[in-house]
Amino acid sequence: MKTVFQTKIVRYVALPLIVTLSLIILGGGWYFSDVLEKDGLTIDNEPGDFLVKITEVNEDAITVQQIKGVETEENLRISALWGISNDESYGQLGEIILVNKDSVIREFKILEGEFNPGDHARLDRTAYPHDPYSAHKLDYSEIMIDAPLGEIGAWIVEADSDNWAILVHGRTDNKDSSLKIIDDLHDLNVNSMTIDYRNDDNAPPSKSGYYEFGTTEWEDLEAAVQYAISAGAKTIFLVGYSMGGGIVVNYQLRSNLSQHTTAIILEAPMLHFGRTIDKGAEERSVPAPITYAAKMLASVRFGVNWNAMDYLSNANEIDVPVLLIHGEADDTVPVETSIEFANTIPHLVELHTYAEVGHVSVWNWYPDEYTKLIKEFIGSFS
Repeated sequence: MKTVFQTKIVRYVALPLIVTLSLIILGGGWYFSDVLEKDGLTIDNEPGDFLVKITEVNEDAITVQQIKGVETEENLRISALWGISNDESYGQLGEIILVNKDSVIREFKILEGEFNPGDHARLDRTAYPHDPYSAHKLDYSEIMIDAPLGEIGAWIVEADSDNWAILVHGRTDNKDSSLKIIDDLHDLNVNSMTIDYRNDDNAPPSKSGYYEFGTTEWEDLEAAVQYAISAGAKTIFLVGYSMGGGIVVNYQLRSNLSQHTTAIILEAPMLHFGRTIDKGAEERSVPAPITYAAKMLASVRFGVNWNAMDYLSNANEIDVPVLLIHGEADDTVPVETSIEFANTIPHLVELHTYAEVGHVSVWNWYPDEYTKLIKEFIGSFS
């Protein structure tokens, strides 16, 4: 039996400790919920900072020096296909020729304009400039589609068929993300429609003023599908990258038009926003109790509905074939969510994972294999 003295020890030592720990968790949770808002929810359509400096350039090689940014430094030292842009000119970085102490020499091809020593630039995983014609000499039309909050922009590259692909980009990205496969779709005689959605530059803002990770954006995809159907689409492929993958999956779960979907292609899809945040917190070494507090505070402060952003729980309702591609070194969207999705409906999902590859970068590492996967998957429905 505890003595009166022991009881007082508990009261005067343990209780203050509990209060202190609670305040630390609450304060840390409040701080990390601010980070969650800034880095996850806040609309960002800016192209990003210049992170590299060009020190030498010739017809087929370029020397690039790191300015800042760990991810960019890593990408400079990976023999994958990257774009490089200074907002006026655009080129492609190819294989590494030589790594020096403070610079990298890489194979180089200019696609637009010219670069000069001293230019500052950024790397771009799209690896093609601006639009279907600039990238692939494909004629295209820019249209506006009536969507629930107002008009959204779209590119259409026409084909001589009733097969359509509708492509949905990820968070902070734009229609350029489609350029890596839009020429392949044209080769397959598939009409392609690459869409904006709410909060993009060419679209109205969401009511919340935040990204909503598919919970509302799927309605804009539905408007695009309705346009395609009205234009004669009989076969419809939906393609989604990162957050765009979440939009595609939630559309398939919720839309009255989902029966028109023939098949789905996803790369690094955001299928569970809560676990995506957990991944980001883990990368920042945020303790689990603080992450939990931050998520609860985000619900109160910013209206985040975590359950609504969980598409894994309803994965068994997906009833069309899915080509699913994900890099195992993805530090943004956990590859485990894609594996769980595939394991839930293994009879429908063709899963391909790639060791060492980061977020939405499989094409950059393995462009030929990626193209083959896309063409064989879509070609199987002809």
